[in-house]
Amino acid sequence: MTTSSKPLSKSDQTRQRIYQTATECFSESGYDAVSMREIAAKADVSVGLIYHYFGGKEDIARCWYIEQVEALTATMASLPAGQLADRYRQALDLNLRRLRPMRGAMSALFAGAMRSEAAASLMDSPPGHRLSSAYRQLVLDSDDALRESAATDLGIVLHMFHMLLIVFWLYDRSPGQASTEKLLAFWHEMFKLLRPMFFLPMVPQGIAKLARIVMPNCQRRADSVSAAAQDDAGNGQHKNLDIHGQ
Repeated sequence: MTTSSKPLSKSDQTRQRIYQTATECFSESGYDAVSMREIAAKADVSVGLIYHYFGGKEDIARCWYIEQVEALTATMASLPAGQLADRYRQALDLNLRRLRPMRGAMSALFAGAMRSEAAASLMDSPPGHRLSSAYRQLVLDSDDALRESAATDLGIVLHMFHMLLIVFWLYDRSPGQASTEKLLAFWHEMFKLLRPMFFLPMVPQGIAKLARIVMPNCQRRADSVSAAAQDDAGNGQHKNLDIHGQ
C-alpha cells in the first residue's frame, strides 16, 4: 500500500509542533505542572496561537488519547493467536502501557469527560466505535470465537470494561498501581472460568442488553441475537446459541 508523501502545510506544521511540544512537556513535567505559557515558550509560538489550534490542555490530551486508541486498534490485529481471555488480557496490558507516560493528562481528560457539560464522549464516539469494532474482531479471531452477531455485542462490552479499567487505574494509589495489576489478573482468571457459560441463553441475552445500554448509538445486530436467544429459551433448544458456530 502506498503512502502519501504530500508535505504538511505551514499551518499543519505549526499545529504538529505545538502538539509534540505539549505532549513532551506533559510526559516530562506532569500535566498539572505545565502551563500554556510554558508550552508556547518551548514551541516558540504565542499562547493565542495555541488556542487557535486547540481548546486548551485537555483538548491536546484528548488528541493524544485518540492517537493511542488508533495505535491500539492497529496493534490488536497482530496479537498472537490464542484464547479470547488471554488475548483480551494482552490488549488491556498494551493499552495501560501506552497510557502510562501521560497518566496525569489522562486523569484530567477522564475527569473532564465526566462533567455534564462535556462536549465529547470518550466511548460513544467515532474513535470509541472503532475500538469496539477492534474488540469485536479480537473476539472473532480468537481460537474460541463467537458467532459474528454475538461478537459485535461482546466487543462493546469488552470496550466498556476497558474504559472501567482505565478509571480504576487512574484512581489506583497503590505503589506502581499494583492493585490494577491484581485486578487484571483476577479479571483474566474470571473470564477464563466464565467463558464456557456463554452457550447458556441468558448470557448472550445479557451481553446484548448491556451493549444496548452502554453504547446505544453504535450500530450492531444485537436485536437479532436477543430474538434468537428468546426463541431458543422457549423451545428448550440451544443449537441457535452455539456461539462457536458449529
